[in-house]
Amino acid sequence: MYKTFSRQIQWLASRVAVIYVVLFLFCITCIDLKTLDSRIKTRHLNDSIPDFSGMIHFSQDQDPISPNDWKSYKYYFGLILRYIPDDIVTRQLLGYVDYYTGHEEEAISLFKQSSMMQGRILFWSNYNLGIIYYKKGMWPQAAGYFLSAIRSNLDLNLLLMQNSLVYKQIFANHYFKYSINDEIHQAQSRAYILLLSSLHRMHQYEKMNLIFKIAMDNKDLSYKDAFYYYGGLSYLGMGQAEKAFLLFQESLNIEKNNPDVYYYIGNIYQNVGELEKARNFLQASYVLHQKNDPRFPYDNHLDLRFF
Repeated sequence: MYKTFSRQIQWLASRVAVIYVVLFLFCITCIDLKTLDSRIKTRHLNDSIPDFSGMIHFSQDQDPISPNDWKSYKYYFGLILRYIPDDIVTRQLLGYVDYYTGHEEEAISLFKQSSMMQGRILFWSNYNLGIIYYKKGMWPQAAGYFLSAIRSNLDLNLLLMQNSLVYKQIFANHYFKYSINDEIHQAQSRAYILLLSSLHRMHQYEKMNLIFKIAMDNKDLSYKDAFYYYGGLSYLGMGQAEKAFLLFQESLNIEKNNPDVYYYIGNIYQNVGELEKARNFLQASYVLHQKNDPRFPYDNHLDLRFF
């Protein structure tokens, strides 16, 4: 009886082995394993898409984001890079998340990895690197990245955003009510302002003056009052007070609430002996400073951006 049972076990084992071989041959001949893997990854990504509402609000108003939301963004962007390691746009987004979750070195590394694409300069990574180094007081590094940002092709950057799966998900969010064309041009204007400020802090007045003239020739830029102001500072630094005075006046004609313009005009009047005018402008500067208008100074907007 024992021998009969043993033969039955051997017979069953041989049949099971045959079934496994048949199933294996069926899989390799009838199922596209790459397609199956792709479907699994796609499903995994779809199940991990976060709610981008908090990230959109934070980018514009710095409204607090819960740790769990930051964690979901970091996980999702990291998952995409696990499947698509050369996704430059997602590296930029993960760099943004890493910076605001306290991982500055990782953010810098990701931004540097995504600052160029096939020899072409990308705007957002260079802009954000400029912001990071500006906040550190590392003016040469900040100036270098802001210069790269303003030299980048904005149309290429817009195209990358429009074709990015992640940005399409962000744009589809009901809280996203912005023009990406307007936003990137506004950020470009900010890059010019912070480049001018960096050069001013390094006392590189001739370079400042050159960038000021380039900015004034660019019809897409906003904040013309700021450019006149920094142009005035460049001439003042070069010892050309009369030209500086004219540009400060141009800035004042556009924006009448910048206390620093009044201060520098007051100093110019004081230096030429027109003390009554100097006193009036310096008093106006003091009064405006007390108002703490968040728009001034022009270089106090130092938030990283992804749109």
